[in-house]
Amino acid sequence: MEESYIWQPREKLSLSSYLIFFREFFTSLRSKEHTFSIAIISMTLIIVLSGWVAIYLLDVQNIYGIYSNEGFWWHIFRDGGPIEFVQWGFLALTCCFSAALFGFHYARGEREASVFWGLVTVSFVLMLIEDAGNPRHRIAFYLVNYLGWSRLAIEGTLYVLISFPIIIAFLRYWKVPFIYPQTRLYLLTGAFLYGVAASSSVFRFQDDYYYDLGDKISDLLLEGVVPGFWLMDYVIEEAVELLAAATSNSTANGACSFIVQNFF
Repeated sequence: MEESYIWQPREKLSLSSYLIFFREFFTSLRSKEHTFSIAIISMTLIIVLSGWVAIYLLDVQNIYGIYSNEGFWWHIFRDGGPIEFVQWGFLALTCCFSAALFGFHYARGEREASVFWGLVTVSFVLMLIEDAGNPRHRIAFYLVNYLGWSRLAIEGTLYVLISFPIIIAFLRYWKVPFIYPQTRLYLLTGAFLYGVAASSSVFRFQDDYYYDLGDKISDLLLEGVVPGFWLMDYVIEEAVELLAAATSNSTANGACSFIVQNFF
């Protein structure tokens, strides 16, 4: 690619024209830009699957006679546990990659791309603060217990505030991230997984569905060893969030790799 290249949104293309990104994404798998992203996602899948297998072997089958009041599932998937440590690392890397993309496009005078990645950076910084510090739970605790506010309304509002910058970025500049074939499927996968995790978390206390669904899954797969609510809130939800963080990191990393390969 020539040094004179300037990113331009392809205004004349219709939305249907972008359906070719599936083919371009898989074609691009042979390029070096995917190396780090594939390694990150593969490592994440191994971590999640290994954790689930370990829960079955240690907590259900008790193969080594290891006993804990909370269970191995609690130690690995709890808030502030090993799974969340890895997730925080991915979120921090995504902040760095997105900020680098913002700086690159800003320096080149590419306003739409710089605004997009700037807004993405803001949302991921807020996500990292929320996930590592849990201000959402602390705010909800006081407003629910002392003022009687609705937990659903509080947590829903906070999620909207966290995601507002990135929502605006996609509504206004949705074509920007699709310019890189290497990032397209990662982008959609990460957005879908975060949507599932966020919506599930917000509605977890509605009609006891976390308890009911979790109990059914626990009875079916884990002989009821893991309490239903915590199976959903920790073992499953944290795994989904980790996969979402990994694929989102791959989106920003893939874009950075594309720039490095073509401009430096």
